[in-house]
Amino acid sequence: MQNEDQHDLAERISIYQGNLSRQALYAGQPFKKRKRTVAFFICDHDPYGLGWPSYALKVELVGCPNFSVDNKETNVIVNLKTDVSQLTQAQREMVVYFNDGTVSGAFSQKLAAAVAAVKADAIRGGIYMTIEEYAALKSAYAQESERIKTITGLAALDMSRAQIIEFLKTNMDLSEEEAQAAYDNAMAAHA
Repeated sequence: MQNEDQHDLAERISIYQGNLSRQALYAGQPFKKRKRTVAFFICDHDPYGLGWPSYALKVELVGCPNFSVDNKETNVIVNLKTDVSQLTQAQREMVVYFNDGTVSGAFSQKLAAAVAAVKADAIRGGIYMTIEEYAALKSAYAQESERIKTITGLAALDMSRAQIIEFLKTNMDLSEEEAQAAYDNAMAAHA
């Protein structure tokens, strides 16, 4: 669920969809056997300002907007701030359930059970990326990016490989192997 518009919904969809897509096809399977994946975003704001209850995104051929490409990835954004008076009973129950957790009918009862099952299931839970997991992934990327800048900066100061590895061990609390790998990766990325 996204509680505020951080103008990064497209990037978030890409991260979540990538996490699901990694598991949509087993090694050696034909591409036609790829399972459909669905990234379902619940937003506590209207991301596009159109007032629609939901937005479904699709891939289209540039220059031919009527030509749709089915890559078996479905991305749906639900707008919890929509006017519920125009919605079906099931849609109203869904919006109410996600706004305040109220189970008000048969559909929202099934929805609540499905949400609980996904969160509790060890296998499906493994492909369910939470906001916390996304934040950790973003943090790890930022940390790696800063490490690369530090290493290349030290190399630009004519520090040797051994000196830089020692610096990483001392100042970034890395083991010998981690420091060597970080140095090698940074220099390869910088080359």
